Amino acid sequence: MAKKKNVEHVQISLTDFIDYVSKIGTTKFTKVKEIKNRDPYHPAFDFWKPLREKIVEIHKENKNKNLLNEVMNGLTDKNKINLYPHLITQYKSFLGKKKLEWIEPPFADWKMNDLRIKINPEVGLFINDKPYIIKLYFKSESLSKSKADLILLMMNENLKKGDFIDANFAILDISKKKLYENSSLNSIHLSLIEGEALSFLKIWDSI
Repeated sequence: MAKKKNVEHVQISLTDFIDYVSKIGTTKFTKVKEIKNRDPYHPAFDFWKPLREKIVEIHKENKNKNLLNEVMNGLTDKNKINLYPHLITQYKSFLGKKKLEWIEPPFADWKMNDLRIKINPEVGLFINDKPYIIKLYFKSESLSKSKADLILLMMNENLKKGDFIDANFAILDISKKKLYENSSLNSIHLSLIEGEALSFLKIWDSI
């Protein structure tokens, strides 16, 4: 969600920011324009919300993974009806017979001048007694390694502290059952993120 004009700061999701960073040339301008002109967030238009919340529910309440299928009950959106089943199957397959225990995941806002980026992984789990904080990726198009690296960098730099210093931060591409947990980037690359944030704000102010 991006806040509109006449506010003290601009707030966007980590996914939107990484999408922006991954753009080239004038497509960066197009991405910022898309975010700025987007309607305010409303749960009814959050396509993945029912599935995302069901995943969190089964873990927090230690329910059987097969209860994920319940999210299909009452769905009327044809796109959800078409896309959800594959993701449900893949997520259950990823869980397999792993020993799981819920951890409440941390969250934070990363700030650069007037820009606020929400970093909020959805799932925290001990997986076979190893702590994981996981950002879920629902889209059907594959998550690129470069995007995964940037997301992992942001999570590690902002959330790996306190009770989570020993946690493994990861991104799960659900459709591909691929867990990214090792970034080729480190704190040295934060200047890239900072520069991109400043350019985002410059474009935002010009629109």
